[in-house]
Amino acid sequence: MMNSPRFHVIFRTCDVVHSLHNTPRPFNADKKTLIKKCFLSLLESLEGIDYTITVLGDKLSDEMVLFFRQFPVTLTLGDWGNDESLRQSMKLAFDAPDEDWVYLCEDDYLHSKQAFDWIIDFIEHKDEYITTKRFLTSIGIRNNLRKAPIVIHPPDYPDRYKAKYLRFSLIFLSRFCHWRQVTDTTFTFMAQGKTFKKYRSIFWNSCTGANDRYLSKKLYAGVRFGSKALCLSPMPGVATHMHEEVMTPLVDWKARYDNITVSK
Repeated sequence: MMNSPRFHVIFRTCDVVHSLHNTPRPFNADKKTLIKKCFLSLLESLEGIDYTITVLGDKLSDEMVLFFRQFPVTLTLGDWGNDESLRQSMKLAFDAPDEDWVYLCEDDYLHSKQAFDWIIDFIEHKDEYITTKRFLTSIGIRNNLRKAPIVIHPPDYPDRYKAKYLRFSLIFLSRFCHWRQVTDTTFTFMAQGKTFKKYRSIFWNSCTGANDRYLSKKLYAGVRFGSKALCLSPMPGVATHMHEEVMTPLVDWKARYDNITVSK
């Protein structure tokens, strides 16, 4: 019987900059409150799961340092900047055990309560859910996707439904939701330790300029897979990026946000 997966969460946070691209935050959220609620949503989704959390605090304020010290996390503080904080997270990912899952998580993603229940279900039953060999052969692609490394991107971005961004995607049905193949992610995603080791140079090079476009182009497969990874997002998503206009659809994120209490 398969052992339940173990997760190593690497939570990168910086409360100096309100928004990297000056895009508005939903619900009139200030950055410190948003970080706290996103982190608490993550903790709640991890209840009952085998996990560790490392918080990488870049230029973190005293208020946020005190906040994170309330929790059983490894808190590492630095004055890095975005590129170097990414490199710090990659170093930790490269050292993770091969079969464990590493979740690189930016500090502005709000998680649903069921996030890890749905993710674990897919991981534990992926050989049952990924059933495309006959289809791929029928269109001239010789590949068994069950052997492809899996990358999981928890949100479901709304631009994937806009006409100019539509593209061919494989879709799989699991017990709780559908999973869509995606070819682009931010730096919030999870993969096994052995996947980080296999594609070490891609992950490392993507840190320069915090280049998630480079990461996506080099790592995630399109129609023809070759040796690339299969990247999947749940539908509906189990997390949302907390920027207006890019939030995961079909989920009442306002209710989720409001129901998380931050102590004064």
